[in-house]
Amino acid sequence: MSNKIIILHDTFLYKWWWERLIIMMWKVLGADIASGFFSAWSFDLRKEWFQWKMISVSSEIFKKWFRHLKLKWAFLFKTKFLKSYDTVIFSWDCISAVRNCSNAQKKIYYCHTPPRYIYDLNELYLKKINFLVRPFFKIGFFIFKTLYERDIKKMDLILTNSQNTKDRIKEFLWIDAEILYPPVDLKEFKYVWQWDYYLSFARISTVKRVDRIVEAFKMLQDKKLVVIYGENDPQRQEVMDLAKGYNNIEFITLPWNVGFTDYVGNSIATIYIPVNEDFGMSPVESMAAWKPVVWVNEWWLKESIIDWKTGVLIGSEAKIGDIVASVKILTPEKCLEMKLDCEKRAKDFSIDKFQERLNSFL
Repeated sequence: MSNKIIILHDTFLYKWWWERLIIMMWKVLGADIASGFFSAWSFDLRKEWFQWKMISVSSEIFKKWFRHLKLKWAFLFKTKFLKSYDTVIFSWDCISAVRNCSNAQKKIYYCHTPPRYIYDLNELYLKKINFLVRPFFKIGFFIFKTLYERDIKKMDLILTNSQNTKDRIKEFLWIDAEILYPPVDLKEFKYVWQWDYYLSFARISTVKRVDRIVEAFKMLQDKKLVVIYGENDPQRQEVMDLAKGYNNIEFITLPWNVGFTDYVGNSIATIYIPVNEDFGMSPVESMAAWKPVVWVNEWWLKESIIDWKTGVLIGSEAKIGDIVASVKILTPEKCLEMKLDCEKRAKDFSIDKFQERLNSFL
């Protein structure tokens, strides 16, 4: 008996790793996909050989808070079609749609992280809001939190991306989640012996600390840095301005992500130093191309990178001097020594292993 599956992801807004995760998931499951909307800035699923049903439950709105409220409404009242599936997999902030599912359906929530604006980063979000309207947002956040905790209890299974996020779910929600690491398609990445540049391909935003990488390479003018950015990256212009006058630092954007794996494969090594993230595909993708990573001492990264085998660790403060020192350690010759360890470690995140574990839950 076939298991008819649909994946409901809140928005295909950018080309971040969770969109890539959903693409991997439908590839191994042959599932339909529904989303709040499919942005022109995200992946074109038709170009990803998508053959199943795509369902958009809302039109595209870019005004931040109105979009959030409209999507909440759409997931609550425009997802009756979920009842026609045997299994529904929820991703990101769309679990209010679980109210349109029956008890007989299997309901799985892939929790990338509990919504941080209502949990650990609540005060930070509120400080960004004008104090005159802050009380209304506090009420709204309380309502969202109450609904979220009610809806998550209706799930049959909670999956998550790392031990770090599993611990966060346990801390805030008192729920035990199962770890399903996001996969990487090893066949898409190729190692190339071409020692031209170091690479950063994290989103250019404050929490990714790409500005510190640029500052480090201003002190490393004999070494080249390539920064891949997205057109909607929030700190893009600010970081570009930092690099003005430094010919060893180059910024590129890749429409439709074309050429991305080539840039990873042709690099000497990659640099990834974000603040307290849940999981990051960048280091795994780097290792898939047999390239080591300069990485920061965060718990979730310890689940993927092996210090002095597949990368070089710096302190959690990500000091510019530490980045400089690590880049100097990762010479082309040193990276060549780490090549086979990177290849071996990347296999732990293969699509085959992802599919095997995902099917065990289904």
